[in-house]
Amino acid sequence: MAEPSLVLDGDVLRLSGPVTLNSVKTLMARGRGLLSELPEPGTLDLSGVTRIDSAGAAMLVEFWRQREGSGASLGFAAIPEDLQPLLELYALEPVFGVATRD
Repeated sequence: MAEPSLVLDGDVLRLSGPVTLNSVKTLMARGRGLLSELPEPGTLDLSGVTRIDSAGAAMLVEFWRQREGSGASLGFAAIPEDLQPLLELYALEPVFGVATRD
């Protein structure tokens, strides 16, 4: 299984690998520094995420809050399919910029 990774690639922050309870602590620590280096408007690319659980979703919301709290924005690109049910369950569609399903 691939190790989780969070890297700043130009003007995009790229998240990859499993984003689960087991990896969130490490990714959060790494993300704190990288979020402040991310140019405006900030984009977090999730195309490399292989698995995400509710702890991973909470981490993404925390990243969004950190950016918003500093007066910057954070958009999400390539939202994984297994994140969709969590967004609906927790009514996070507006944060992630996805349309709600009727």
